[in-house]
Amino acid sequence: MKRLLFLLLAGTLGLATARAHTLTVYAAFGYDQAVAQAFTRSTGIPVDLVHLSTGPLQARVQAEGARPRWDLVWFDGNVAMRELALQHRLACGWAPAVRYSALGRSLEPADLCYLPVGLTYAGTMLVNARRLGMVPRSWADLARPALRGKVGMNNPAISGPTFPFVAAMLQHDGVRAGEAWFERLRRNGLKVYPTNGVTLRALQYGQIDVAIVQSSAALGFAAREAGLRIVAAPPQAALPSDIAIGAGVRGGTLQQARRFVEFVLSPAGQRVMQRADPDADSNYQPLLQGVPALPAVSRLVVRDPLLLDPLAWGPRQAGVDQWFSSRVMH
Repeated sequence: MKRLLFLLLAGTLGLATARAHTLTVYAAFGYDQAVAQAFTRSTGIPVDLVHLSTGPLQARVQAEGARPRWDLVWFDGNVAMRELALQHRLACGWAPAVRYSALGRSLEPADLCYLPVGLTYAGTMLVNARRLGMVPRSWADLARPALRGKVGMNNPAISGPTFPFVAAMLQHDGVRAGEAWFERLRRNGLKVYPTNGVTLRALQYGQIDVAIVQSSAALGFAAREAGLRIVAAPPQAALPSDIAIGAGVRGGTLQQARRFVEFVLSPAGQRVMQRADPDADSNYQPLLQGVPALPAVSRLVVRDPLLLDPLAWGPRQAGVDQWFSSRVMH
C-alpha cells in the first residue's frame, strides 16, 4: 500500500513538473507577446518570451551555438532557418495536421525542420509621390538621376528581412549584374539605415522619398501616413515567417513545444497574430486554408513571387553582407 501511494505521489509530482515547465521562445514579431499570452491562457503552459528584432535574434541564436537557451525559434526568413537546419540545430521530421494553402505547401520543407507560418515580401517600395513628383515603376528606376539621394533601405547585416531582398536581386539578375545595380544605387546616393523603423522615419521626415522595406512595414506605415504609394516592383522576394523547435528539446518539453506550434498554425493563433500588430507585422499573407488576410494586404499585388533557394543562399549570407558593407555602404 505504501509503495502504491509512493508511485501515485511520484506520478503526480512528475506530471506537475511537466506542466510547470516554461517554454522559452525566441521570436521577432510585433504580435509574438500576444500569441504567447493567448497560448498560455489556452493551455496553461507558461512561456518565457525573448523578443528581439530579426537580425539581433538570429545573431543571438548563432552565438549560443550548441548550447541554446531556447526551445522554439520564430522569425522571418527560411534562408536563416535552413542554415540552422544544416547545423543540426533544429528538430526535424514532424508537422501538425495543417491545412496549408498551395502557397503554404510550396514553402514547407521536405524534411520539416521548420514550418511556414505566414508570408510577407522582403523588398517593397514605399514612395512619397507628392514630394517626389513621380512614381518609380521598376528597380532600375531607382538609379535614375531624378532620384539621386532620395532612396533608402535597410542594412542586410542588421535587418534580418533585408538579406533576402539583396539575395533575390542577385538571384534574379545574376550575381554580377545584381551587384552592379546596388553599386549604381550607391553612386546615386543610396542611404542605408539599420532597420525598417529607422528607414521609415527617414521617409517621414523627408530625408528620402523612396523607402525599400519589408511589405508588412510598408503597408502599416502607408495606412497611417497620407500620400504614400506602395510599389511592388518585380522581383518580389517571398519572405516566409518560420517556426522551429530546437534539436535538443525532449520529453514533455517537446510535447509542449509542439502544442505551441499547433497553436500558431491554428485559426485561433492566426486571429491573435492579425489583431495584435495591425500597423506592421499583422499585415502578412496567411498560408492556411480559410484564413483571409487583413484588408490592408490587398493593396499589395504580387503575381509571381520569387522564391529564394535557402540551400544556396544560407551559406552565402556572411559573404554577401560583407560585400554590401564594403561596396555599397561606402
